[in-house]
Amino acid sequence: MEKELVKSHTPGASVAVVRYGKIVVAEGYGFANVELHVPATADTVYGLLSVSKQFTSAAVLLLEREGKLRLDEPIGTYLPGSPEAWKAVTVRHLLNHTSGIPDYTDVHPFFEEIALGRTPDELLKPVREAPLMFSPGSKWRYSNSNYYLLGQIVERLGGKPWSEFLKERIFRPAGMGATRDNVPTDVVPNRSAGYHWLDENAARLPAFVTGYHGRVNVLQNAIYIHPSKMWAAGSLLSTVRDLAKWQIALDKGQILPHETVAAMEKAASLRDGTFAPYGIGNELMTVGKHRVAGHQGGGMAFNSTVLRFPDDHLSVIVLANQTSAPSRTLAMRIAALYLPDLDPMRVVPPRDPDPARTGRLRQFLVDAALGHPDESMFAPQAADLVAFVKRSAPQFLGELGKLKSFKFLSSESTNQRTVVSYRSVYEKKTILWRFTMTKDDHISNIEPVEQ
Repeated sequence: MEKELVKSHTPGASVAVVRYGKIVVAEGYGFANVELHVPATADTVYGLLSVSKQFTSAAVLLLEREGKLRLDEPIGTYLPGSPEAWKAVTVRHLLNHTSGIPDYTDVHPFFEEIALGRTPDELLKPVREAPLMFSPGSKWRYSNSNYYLLGQIVERLGGKPWSEFLKERIFRPAGMGATRDNVPTDVVPNRSAGYHWLDENAARLPAFVTGYHGRVNVLQNAIYIHPSKMWAAGSLLSTVRDLAKWQIALDKGQILPHETVAAMEKAASLRDGTFAPYGIGNELMTVGKHRVAGHQGGGMAFNSTVLRFPDDHLSVIVLANQTSAPSRTLAMRIAALYLPDLDPMRVVPPRDPDPARTGRLRQFLVDAALGHPDESMFAPQAADLVAFVKRSAPQFLGELGKLKSFKFLSSESTNQRTVVSYRSVYEKKTILWRFTMTKDDHISNIEPVEQ
């Protein structure tokens, strides 16, 4: 761990492992605060970022069990005044990111005003005025707006603030005494500082996002983000010890019954019969014969991962205090110590049914990193995706370094489309790519997941 922290310019991280319902590892490595030379421990408090979505989704499921809402009811039933364009959006669509509602973080001037406090209604106002990105249930696209709306539903039906509902119904019963909402003025015992490593590409992004001021290859305190900009989508604070207790509570059916936990870890079905890489508050994947659930939280200052292997009675939690810390990679490597066949070096790759397509997609990634993806490879309905790739790929892919390998993993097909997955090994990271291809073999969607 200490070598990995040095390699990734991460000051500190904490790790917990739950095996067969018991905490078998709870340790800290490096420093929670560099300036004060405070060591990280199992009780160091980190920002969870999007791992928070697990708890917002659990709150919604508690309300469902009480009969206060139905997952397949339109959200307008519970949020009066919702836009007419949202009339077909259900609570389930919000939970599994198939609503088509745009992400408020994509709406200008979110980043320019990132340090300013805003109410959920203020943040969602431009989203309410925007058209849906697609028909609800037809596609999958991650959107933080979904979980802001779920937070509002929890407050409206739960009769109290979102954070209080979580505290009373989840944290306190599970014994998670260090888990809380991030209130800017509160003094939080054992809180870690948050850091950001400015690499040689720091000048590519606006300084108001990175804090860049002329120096590169340097560790700095991360810029301030007002917690209201994350709220029910990502503002919780916690420790690895508390998150281990959460995993044990899930194992025991303590907060939610086992059948509800299983439903959270079931992939959302899209209208054409294919499946999204997401359940209810859980990012989902399969590695070899192992089902993997959980969530990663990425953003400024912290990087957090909870991986849950439901069939193997194993959970791994890694919380780190640097924006680009490889928390997910570390969690998977730790899991491989208990499940050795997770190690990609031990896995025999399946036969590639279409090597020519693999070659085209590999070249697509190379070209996209240079800023000129082959637009003819996209489906006509993917114009917004083309624009997004042209705008974002050079930065995202450029930071990964040279593409060293690109190997086929799996393929699933329906009458309408095929989803093909590949593992790409770059100089700095390994990425799992899921390409959704139309019947005539054009790209309609792309989903990268850090390994």
